[in-house]
Amino acid sequence: MQPSTVRCGSTGIVLPIDEMERSELTVPDAVYGTFRLPSFVRAVTEAPEFMRLKYLKQLGVSNAVFDSARHTRYDHSLGACYLSGRLLDAVNKTLNPPVTEDERKCVMLAAALHDIGHGPFSHLWEKFVEVYGAPWRHERSSVELAQRVLDRLENVSVKQIALICALIRGNAADLLTSDRQFLAHIVSSDVDVDRCDYLQRDAHHVPGVIEPSRPFRQMFDRVRVVTVEGKARLAYHWQDYPLVYEMACARQAFHRRCYQDVEVLGAELMMLDVMHEAERAGFRFARDGNSEPLSKVHDKPELFRYLNDNITSELAASKLPGLDRAKALIARLQSKDLYKEIIRFSIDMIEEVNKFNHQQGKPIVAQAFRYIKSTKQWFGSFNVTFYKPSLAKGDDDDDDVAVVSLEEARDLNHSNTVTGESAEEIKEYIIYCTDTNPTVHSTAQQYFAKLRGGSAAKES
Repeated sequence: MQPSTVRCGSTGIVLPIDEMERSELTVPDAVYGTFRLPSFVRAVTEAPEFMRLKYLKQLGVSNAVFDSARHTRYDHSLGACYLSGRLLDAVNKTLNPPVTEDERKCVMLAAALHDIGHGPFSHLWEKFVEVYGAPWRHERSSVELAQRVLDRLENVSVKQIALICALIRGNAADLLTSDRQFLAHIVSSDVDVDRCDYLQRDAHHVPGVIEPSRPFRQMFDRVRVVTVEGKARLAYHWQDYPLVYEMACARQAFHRRCYQDVEVLGAELMMLDVMHEAERAGFRFARDGNSEPLSKVHDKPELFRYLNDNITSELAASKLPGLDRAKALIARLQSKDLYKEIIRFSIDMIEEVNKFNHQQGKPIVAQAFRYIKSTKQWFGSFNVTFYKPSLAKGDDDDDDVAVVSLEEARDLNHSNTVTGESAEEIKEYIIYCTDTNPTVHSTAQQYFAKLRGGSAAKES
């Protein structure tokens, strides 16, 4: 005989089977397979602000170089939410008192909503906006849009909304008691569900950049809460040190081979030029009787919730005068006719770039800055806690564990294989030619090659 009710694995709430199936969100996922999320997550995902994430590519314009890099912020947000529930389930195996349903709701909703404020083409939009005023970061808009979404839900309290927004901002510690401080590290920390998901997801959709020895999410299987200086912290099993180190190396490898790949940076410069051309032409993004220049849309949540990667299609179809160069650049991006690298420098050459462009009477060259920390820098700054169970009692005992530092965990793993590619710091200024004419490209290349000889002599 079939049971009439079932306990929801992620929440522990008992529901009639038909009601549970209707209320939960079933997610077919390329990385984790099919999983289910609670009804309170489903309510958030149906909001137009969240649906917009389906039209924001996770890796911005990287698909101009890596064709398979077409996964979205929507996919990533649901994946991070799933991992947060998985991590909380692992924590509850040893935590007393366990994570409450109220706490679970806040953490999972923060994980789902943490990227809701991203602009088109990922972090590129932040680079575009800062040219026209005060620096802006997507976290600010994430909190604003999350607040709008949560305010419309009847089953989320004012207190819960405050905590969710603080978890997104990364400053939730002030709202948590000392024994609940660990909740602040699940969505935003050096080892969190955000980073774990995007590295696994990016590796799946851009194969060949990294080859993890095992899924990074497995480090959450043995996570537990320990007390350090009177505050509760997440701690990872000392034997998972190699996986934590591998994840740090993976992030650095992705910056070198994908996020800040030289061709990708050239594609970013092109897309930035598209947006700057639209700004100069006086283009205004309009919806529901409201309009703003692209550089100001993020200040209007009622407009920003409509802005996504499809802005290029809107620009390409616009009848506004002055968009000819923007349209030509959009066509080049679509055909992967990207800005070509000319030369690299160890010092900032923006003054020479501006001087050369002024001489030519138009923007022939552009500069991108590429900075990637070394593996040692990246991992050395990690604030991660490990633990070692008592040999007498084993992993499941919740009282007798020793807190282990990053260095101690490394030393304990001296006989284990620690994988991950180590790399040095990269800091360089890359000059690109924006023109497709081979003669123009050659002229620019010769000009800056002479300058590099002079700059090398100056440095020595």
